[in-house]
Amino acid sequence: MRTIITSALLSLTALTAPMPAMAQQTDRVLTIFGNDKCPTNASGDEIVVCARRPESERFRIPKELREPIEITPENQSWAAKANNTLNAGAATGIGSCSAVGAQGWTGCWAEQMRQARAETNRDDAAVYNPKR
Repeated sequence: MRTIITSALLSLTALTAPMPAMAQQTDRVLTIFGNDKCPTNASGDEIVVCARRPESERFRIPKELREPIEITPENQSWAAKANNTLNAGAATGIGSCSAVGAQGWTGCWAEQMRQARAETNRDDAAVYNPKR
């Protein structure tokens, strides 16, 4: 029993052995803001490339991340892809409001309910937000 525990502990130690991290590399690029100085080590041997941005950008999300992402099939979520497969062939069949396909009439009721909800919302908006 002790040999099993000892071998398990030794294998865990081997898995958690320290490995060089990317943060330990000496070449790096920093983004600095306003009049901040570009840092280096005490002897000045370390080379640091600094990209300077205005002080007004210090606490903002970087411009590269602020731009909207174009939704292409490569960066579309799996939930959206699954929902698209449910809507494939929606022109006929169940839930389609057509005379073609099995139970095509079932979509007519759902379509009528959507229209009724839109009319109710429109009427409520007119009552609570009258145009002057």
